[in-house]
Amino acid sequence: MKLALGTVQFGVDYGISNTRGKTHQKEIKKILNLAKSENITTIDTASAYGNAEKELGQCLVNSFNIVSKIPPISNLINVDDFITKTVKQSLCDLNCDALYGLLLHRFEDFSQFPVALDCLKQIKADNKVKKVGVSLYSPEQLNNNVLAFADLIQLPLNILDQRFVQSNSLKQLKAAGIEIHTRSAFLQGLLLMQSGTFPDYFKPIAPLLEKLTTLSNHLNVSKLSLALNYVVNIDEVDKVVVGVNNEQQLNEILSCLTSSLSNIDLSEFSLPDERFINPALWQLN
Repeated sequence: MKLALGTVQFGVDYGISNTRGKTHQKEIKKILNLAKSENITTIDTASAYGNAEKELGQCLVNSFNIVSKIPPISNLINVDDFITKTVKQSLCDLNCDALYGLLLHRFEDFSQFPVALDCLKQIKADNKVKKVGVSLYSPEQLNNNVLAFADLIQLPLNILDQRFVQSNSLKQLKAAGIEIHTRSAFLQGLLLMQSGTFPDYFKPIAPLLEKLTTLSNHLNVSKLSLALNYVVNIDEVDKVVVGVNNEQQLNEILSCLTSSLSNIDLSEFSLPDERFINPALWQLN
């Protein structure tokens, strides 16, 4: 199963199309039970996701491979001590003995704090984590140092954001034996929104979003199915992280998985403009 379960919604209000807020504990348990029954084996979380790790820890998630992340590192702290304490707290909150993956959440920390890499390697040597790596935000960040260090990389990939495909970065990562997890398959829900409901910020790309709706109607498939299967059907991708607010959403995502869309060329939807494909740059207010 290529899907991995994202958990940012378990700890904070997240997503421009999310009107329900944070997911409650009772619903989290339902989601995890469904995930387990459908052979979803990986959970993606982070200490920066509010109290998501504590919520997960109350659900006995030891049967999952858990990937967590180190929050942005400050110049004013002892890096080694900060990372060690963060991992210790995450393991405590998650109620588990070891993580499957541990990533630097902010790429800049990879180049700015070499001691952080040494610390991650030591945590791996101590068997507290199986794979270490970093979260990337653009293909330009992929360099020989990253290729030499990382066991696991997380990166953005969706119908609009095809940069890592078109730059051959995915092939570089696979050639180096690195596990690839993708995020933003639905671009925080933007790709799934109904025509005419897009925030004003996205007016410049409204024709492109409407074109996606037209294609969806023409193929007689949902936009959810188009967006999901575009990423899932990319051979180099190992896991596609999807976040849900409830069990119903996960069921809907699972029902959309198909190989019948694997031969559809969606390159015309590629949008290199970071103002629209990088949520950190969105100005919605």
